Amino acid sequence: MISIIVLILLGLIGGLILYLFIDPTLPTQTEQTIKEITSNKVPELITGTTGYAKSNSINIWFETKNNFINHKGTILLISGFTSPSTFWHQNFIQSIVDLGYQVIRFDNRSVGLSDWMNEWQKDNPYTIGDMVNDAIAVLDQTNTKKAHVVGYSMGGYIAQRLAIEYPERVLSLTSLSSTADFNETDHPNFNWSPLPVIKLFLRSRIVQNDSNYLKLLFKFFGHINGSNSYPIELKLLGQRGLYELHKRRGFNPSARKQQNAAIRNSKPNYEKLDKIHIPTLVAHGMKDPVVSFQLAKKYAKQIKDSKQIWIDETGHVMTNYYIDKILPDFIKILEKAKEIK
Repeated sequence: MISIIVLILLGLIGGLILYLFIDPTLPTQTEQTIKEITSNKVPELITGTTGYAKSNSINIWFETKNNFINHKGTILLISGFTSPSTFWHQNFIQSIVDLGYQVIRFDNRSVGLSDWMNEWQKDNPYTIGDMVNDAIAVLDQTNTKKAHVVGYSMGGYIAQRLAIEYPERVLSLTSLSSTADFNETDHPNFNWSPLPVIKLFLRSRIVQNDSNYLKLLFKFFGHINGSNSYPIELKLLGQRGLYELHKRRGFNPSARKQQNAAIRNSKPNYEKLDKIHIPTLVAHGMKDPVVSFQLAKKYAKQIKDSKQIWIDETGHVMTNYYIDKILPDFIKILEKAKEIK
């Protein structure tokens, strides 16, 4: 009897292992892209001046990048949910620098080279307000009196709050793939951890190598981008992922619960959006499976004279296609703010 039970258990374990090591559906170019990325040196993604700002007692890492002694102004980039600042699209940053602007990006708390909040407690979490103050600390540390603020996803929500609470520090607002309230029931019932993603995550923990990690990264970003959207750029994404993994601290396993708590305990921005009286751009993918396109339209209407761009064939991931769609109007917003100033 015992031997039968043992055989059944061994069979189940063997079946589970076999299941974990059979690839789920991945983008067509996955194997070729992984070979190309892992066969070459990961390009350097941090080429500016780096430092730390103190937000109360929290260390916030930042990078300042520009090609000009007398730049046209400063763009502050605020990253999304659990996303390190290195995941901002390189071509978007370079386009801004080429226009003559200084770019500052920083790692949100719990992410990248900023403090990982090891003393975090569930009954006393940090808030979106704290993350707004982190952005202000970076502006203070870099002696930036005013900036054009750009936020992506959760970063857009933080950017809105920054413009509301610190209007004297914000020249223009660009809110990308975001919302004024992440807790609204009208958001899609998005599953952050579907079975194929869990499967690749477990495999990447059992056999820790670049190939397994990249497959997980590609699957996850494909998932948040949506199946009917403009495809993600695998090579650029993979390079960012390996850079973060090998040249920085890697990914904080606690960041998700910590930042999720900050979001869940935050108040909607809706009631105060009418206080924003600066040039504003709101852009959103029409096929975003994570943050409702309809809710983006809802909050955009409450910001007076905001420019709105709804991007077809686009999910929740910034691609070159996304950049091409927003860049002309983004430049106009910067110029408009300059005229007002």
